Amino acid sequence: MRLLVSIFLVFCLSSCTYMTREPGNPPKIDGIPIPDSRRTVYVQNFRNNSYGIAMHTTLSDLVKQEINYRGRFIQTREKSQAAYRIYGEISHYQQVGALLDQGGQQLSKEMFVVCKVELQKAGGEKIPLERTEIPARIIYSDQVGFMETEGQAQTRLLKILAVRIAEELERAWYYSIAGKIEGEEE
Repeated sequence: MRLLVSIFLVFCLSSCTYMTREPGNPPKIDGIPIPDSRRTVYVQNFRNNSYGIAMHTTLSDLVKQEINYRGRFIQTREKSQAAYRIYGEISHYQQVGALLDQGGQQLSKEMFVVCKVELQKAGGEKIPLERTEIPARIIYSDQVGFMETEGQAQTRLLKILAVRIAEELERAWYYSIAGKIEGEEE
């Protein structure tokens, strides 16, 4: 009986801790929440300037999902309603064999992709990013270890890239307005 009570108590306390932590939505600067009007963003469908077929549409969707998941921005479907706009372009895609067996057959392959991103205010002013070209690289195999197809590996690669893009854009956005919230009236 004591064991059940102690397990129940630990479970309740751990879930309470989880529920009481602040999720960061909306983000704050010096304890002042950033107004929703400053958090609206429009994600333009990414372009493809590489040999990766249809990667840009998958990446566009994954970036939108990641931005929704993180909750710092509020996405709009209308470009005119957004305070910020995100543009992106896959500029490089490469797939090469990385590991060969004794017979010269490929056991694993490496995928590498680079995406150029840009964050603009509604008026067209560019927000400076720490890096405008964001890379991602994975190694996958369809023969040994954790086997996955090329399509599955490409999706995994683009998910990693989407997380990096969202982090880069949020960091640039936050630092661009960090000193401009206090004392302003909307």
